[in-house]
Amino acid sequence: MRISAKLRRFIWLFILFVWVALAAIFLVPQLALKFSRPTPLQVVDIASSNITNTNSSKKPISPSPTEKSSSSKPPILVSSNAITPTTFTNKTIDRNPIKKVFPSDFISANVKTQYGAKGDGVTDDTAAIQKALNDERDEEQDYFGKPKALYFPAGTYLISNTLNWKGCCMSWQGQGVGISIIKLKDKTKSFGDRNAPKPVIQTIDGNMSFRQNITDLTVDTGKNNPGAIGIDYISNNFGSLWNVLIRSGDGQGKVGLDMSRQWAGPCLIKNVQINGFDYGIVTKNLEYGPTFEEITLQQQKVAGILNDGNTLAIRKLQSKNSVPVIQNQAPAGMIIVIDGNFQGGAAKASAIENNGYLYARNINTSGYKSAIHHKETIVSGTSVSEYVSDKIYNLFGSPMRSLNLPIEETPVFEDKNLANWMAFSPQWYGETDSLQDALNSGKSTIYFPFGTYFSHDKKVFKVPASVRRIVGFSSIVNGGGIVFRVEQNSDKPLIIEQFGYGVTIEHASPRTVVIQHGGYEYKDFPKSGKLFLEDVGGSLRINYPHQVWARQLNVETLDAARTKIENKGGTLWILGLKTEGKGSVINTTKGGKTEVLGTLIYPVHDFTAQEKQEAAFISNNSSQSLIYSVSAYGENKNYDIQVEETRNGVKRQLLSKDFPGRMPLFVGYK
Repeated sequence: MRISAKLRRFIWLFILFVWVALAAIFLVPQLALKFSRPTPLQVVDIASSNITNTNSSKKPISPSPTEKSSSSKPPILVSSNAITPTTFTNKTIDRNPIKKVFPSDFISANVKTQYGAKGDGVTDDTAAIQKALNDERDEEQDYFGKPKALYFPAGTYLISNTLNWKGCCMSWQGQGVGISIIKLKDKTKSFGDRNAPKPVIQTIDGNMSFRQNITDLTVDTGKNNPGAIGIDYISNNFGSLWNVLIRSGDGQGKVGLDMSRQWAGPCLIKNVQINGFDYGIVTKNLEYGPTFEEITLQQQKVAGILNDGNTLAIRKLQSKNSVPVIQNQAPAGMIIVIDGNFQGGAAKASAIENNGYLYARNINTSGYKSAIHHKETIVSGTSVSEYVSDKIYNLFGSPMRSLNLPIEETPVFEDKNLANWMAFSPQWYGETDSLQDALNSGKSTIYFPFGTYFSHDKKVFKVPASVRRIVGFSSIVNGGGIVFRVEQNSDKPLIIEQFGYGVTIEHASPRTVVIQHGGYEYKDFPKSGKLFLEDVGGSLRINYPHQVWARQLNVETLDAARTKIENKGGTLWILGLKTEGKGSVINTTKGGKTEVLGTLIYPVHDFTAQEKQEAAFISNNSSQSLIYSVSAYGENKNYDIQVEETRNGVKRQLLSKDFPGRMPLFVGYK
């Protein structure tokens, strides 16, 4: 068949068009990467203006850098071979709910049996639950030594008004996500105004909201409640939401988890899923740096997380959204986010919109036009190995990337067979001898029924290898406190958790120890095994070369100027550190390794001239990488020296006047 000249020309043009299109798809990006990829870094000093305080009553001291570089240079993007990418999948906590089991006496304040709540999904339980919250809390006072715990057994508790309470130290214990449900009635009038939002659950505000815990339950804001907030939450020093689902019945609602009042943190938000709402999480103000881990965000309408000034430490954040995952909108706001998996996306949106300080590592996205939009710059690429929005500081020419220490997950254990549980039930207030009998019973789980205990002296109790968990259910121990001494080795970790205060752990064994949810003292020994800390307050001394992973650690030295954390040859990884008081924050020596990923250094007190000369972070022939914020209100309420590093007898210092109150990343290692 003869082909006309006109048709032949059309065929040749079509072939040429296809060839050019294929070249554009496959060759041009490779050439662009070859000639434009930073090797190994694109480095810039971005001069920062003084930090604006969102609290108008105070003005922080936050000097600008003395050396300013052109802001036209791009921020730091670490080359792809610097960090090994990893993938993860968060737990989906609203599928196949697991009903937890507890002994009948673990918490006596049962909202059904003691206060008359029905939990049938039909009866309005607002009055019954509020009665439980108000019981023995009639006045505004300090409840630090008078904690309260409520048990919400399986059921759907229908409510029609905000549930709140007076004072600190309140614990809500459910029987499992999807099992114990606090549900707002559909179309409740007082929750109908988006411009006047109202919470379903609300803690007190301020900075005395200690030990507020909500665990193992679902908060459902119902349908047709556009002004609803799931939980309006503040906890200080320690306190946590863990194993919690916050959901909207129809996607409407203002905020899932609102932490915008003064002052949220330090606290731990872990294994929390939020479905629906305009915003999943909202944070504000400069203090006090909450920590987030294993967070799942779905179907938000405006953004997953909105931060307006606070410093957030986030790990294992998973999002399924068509809106930005994170909006860091205030110039003083700081986001540290590692191990993120952001799916869904929108072709016109970046996953992270940053107008402040941002450190991101191991971030994978799909559907978004880019992973990061920093101020006026769209950072190319939908995945990030390591990214620093501002200047990286160092004193000895260290590699311009984080220390990136290996991260291990916190071990968990829960024995579902109640025959393996043993209660410590003192014969009288102050009797403790029977505690050793309980520990020696061969049971896996030793529990303190919620209450106030007393020990006349700091008596030591040896924990045998048969014990795998000691749980206090928010109990406190007055007097001299008690000491759990871990001497026997075991390949099974020991978990000690939920003691408000009054417990010391002596770690005299290679056995792995987990300490969670409370204020503790800790002592290590030459043969100490791995240590995991979660939502813990107390000083930390690593005197020997063992490994420590800490998530939300609060250390205060308000009584005297002393070093808060010593690392003598150990490996210390911290996600979320907050400190108060004078004295060095961390002193790393004897070849130790320290990595800090947020959040806040808060000196508070007036320093003497001599005290001002002690650096916040000290490293002597050791390794460290640091990301954190400083809030210092007054000329004499800050360290003169932020970092002091010594190598082979040569000492160098980074002065406070030479950094802007936010440490995007300091690196000090070979």
